[in-house]
This record gives sequence, C-alpha cells and structure tokens, in this order.
Amino acid sequence: MRYTNKDKAIIAQNRKQYFYEVDEWTGAKRITGYYCAECERRFSLGDLEVDHIRPRSKRGTERPSNLQLLCPRCNKGKGARTKAKTGTVSKKTSTAKRKTSTSKRKASSAKKKR
Repeated sequence: MRYTNKDKAIIAQNRKQYFYEVDEWTGAKRITGYYCAECERRFSLGDLEVDHIRPRSKRGTERPSNLQLLCPRCNKGKGARTKAKTGTVSKKTSTAKRKTSTSKRKASSAKKKR
C-alpha cells in the first residue's frame, strides 16, 4: 500500500514522532519536523517510510497503532522482524555467564631420554 504524506502525518501524530515549536504570542504548537522511531534522527515527512511494528507476514494489521515511521536505512535493516528480534529495544549486555573451556592440559610427566 502506498502511503501519502497525510497518512504519514496521522501515523506520526498517533506515535508522537514529531518535533514542534510553541508560538510565543498565541501558544499554539507548530510541527517543525519528524523523526525515525529507531535511530531518532530528524527527517522531513517525505523521506520517512511507513513500517509495520508487527509485520504483515506475522499477522500484523494496518491499524495506526501497528504503524511507525522509519528512515530508509532503519527500515531496510529491520526487514520482516518484530522490534524485539532486531535487538533495538534495549542495548543492554547480556547477564548470562559464558561457558569457559574445561579442557585440562596433559601433564608432561615423561622425561626425555638421552
């Protein structure tokens, strides 16, 4: 499905993926830019791509709650994986202990004969 800028603006407002300035005189908010949900860099609305949080191949829907805006680089990197499988949700190091090798060295008890 091809999304228009109007559709992208609705998705951005639903996910709160926009920057705004407040007018000093009236106090009104004016949207000044949009950002990628993954890398959080600022882009214009036309440069961002619509991405399904839960992919359509995994029974994801077309509802605005399942859509987000990503830059082309992040969208290609994500592919048809969910956010939990891309590893971008949290970049904490794993607390699992690594297995160490338990191989014992052979004792060199044999003496060289002259």
